[in-house]
Amino acid sequence: MRLPDSAFAGANTILDVGGWFSPEPRATHVVDLMPWETRGARLTLAPQPGERFTRDTWFQADFLQPDFSLPFADASFDLVTCGHTLEDLADPGRLLGEMARVGRRGLIECPSRLVEQTKGIRDRESARPGHPHHHWIVESVGGALLLYAKADSGLEDEAGLVPLVHTDRAVARTPGADLVFHAWSGRLDHRIIRGPECRERAGGFVAALGVSEYSRQEDRLLRFARRLRRRLRGPAAVPSPWWPQIVEASRPYSKIPLP
Repeated sequence: MRLPDSAFAGANTILDVGGWFSPEPRATHVVDLMPWETRGARLTLAPQPGERFTRDTWFQADFLQPDFSLPFADASFDLVTCGHTLEDLADPGRLLGEMARVGRRGLIECPSRLVEQTKGIRDRESARPGHPHHHWIVESVGGALLLYAKADSGLEDEAGLVPLVHTDRAVARTPGADLVFHAWSGRLDHRIIRGPECRERAGGFVAALGVSEYSRQEDRLLRFARRLRRRLRGPAAVPSPWWPQIVEASRPYSKIPLP
């Protein structure tokens, strides 16, 4: 997450939810599927400078288990942070309820709708929108966190997609346009949305952007040029898949079954 120090003002106890890949060093406690020893996606067996959390205040939990609950009492934390986790979960509802139970206030960060509806945002070559492993398009509207099902958002339709060139320019003009932040206090109002409303919202979002046909054509040409350049350069070395490797490195330290 990209949170300034001011976001932590007055918070003595801080829980970072889902922070394994990039844990918040100012957190006093962390909860994630993965163990402390492989935080940051590398084997690290010693405390690192600046970390407030410790091995003893790092807890493992599978957020998708039907009986999942955070191992803390009600209102245990002054602040709960959760960055780039909710959109990964097939069913984030239980985790949201638990965050509200254990925290007095919180901050949530997710990729923005702009990102999830942008063609080629992940590899700059394909026409695939957003991040393919994400389940939700997240918005913060009127004090409520809204999660729209990507599967129901009609992102196979050009009318629901944004050219990468348009998004690049939007983010250059407005840093942070690629992210959505949601702050809550006392209660975490949220709504999980499925069905036709998702497609309607996705189409309305793109229509409101006023994307020109010139931008769409420019985007097609640029993506074609990138693919052509890659082919002319010849086959690149295929990197070893890091996730299976880090899972295997984590198993000896894990207190719960890993996938």
